[in-house]
Amino acid sequence: MERKNELPSGKEGNEQSLSASSVVSFAESHQNVILAVLGGIVALVALYFVLNQYVWGPRDNAAKNEIFKAQQMFARDSFQVALDGKEDEFMGFLDIIDEYGSTSTGNLACAYAGICYKNLGEYDEAIKFLNKFSGSDELVSPSIVGAVGDCYWDLENASKAVDYYLKAASMADNDLLSPLYKKRAALAYLSMDKKSEAAKLLEGIITDYPNYADMNDVMKFLEIAKQN
Repeated sequence: MERKNELPSGKEGNEQSLSASSVVSFAESHQNVILAVLGGIVALVALYFVLNQYVWGPRDNAAKNEIFKAQQMFARDSFQVALDGKEDEFMGFLDIIDEYGSTSTGNLACAYAGICYKNLGEYDEAIKFLNKFSGSDELVSPSIVGAVGDCYWDLENASKAVDYYLKAASMADNDLLSPLYKKRAALAYLSMDKKSEAAKLLEGIITDYPNYADMNDVMKFLEIAKQN
């Protein structure tokens, strides 16, 4: 059987040879730089594993042990105690943030602290800590963003509340939280007498989330939004 195109010939072969030669020439002339970059990458990877095993991991485990009692106080609605802890007994969320802020548990403590301040009516402090929380899931993260919206609503800043409610609805992208925060955004729009914006959101809930549990409220608010 005749073999074809085993080797490049003519102009094509010359171009490929020149290209290969150029690559080799570049590699040889920049060998030290290339080796330094590769060495730096290897060093960074090694540093990550060392820090994760001997620094971040143990610190996060320690933080998990410390946060347990504060979580118990939170569950009992003892929000100030959960924030401050008890001297010589257990750390509160604020101490955990100070001591273990760089860990995942320290990050979670920011969310807890924000909710504590919200329930204590200290909305500016609540916003500060809630905004420090970082997450990417479809339940906790949008709920925290929505809680910031609630704080602005309680501060009578409906415009800011709308921004956070809509952001929370978009982050959630599910049948549980998305319609909830769109409904809250619609109510905020109604409070600003922006009825067309409210109606658009409410109609969207009816179309996109027909099984939403609070559909009766949505219909009621839509009727208000359509009134002249």
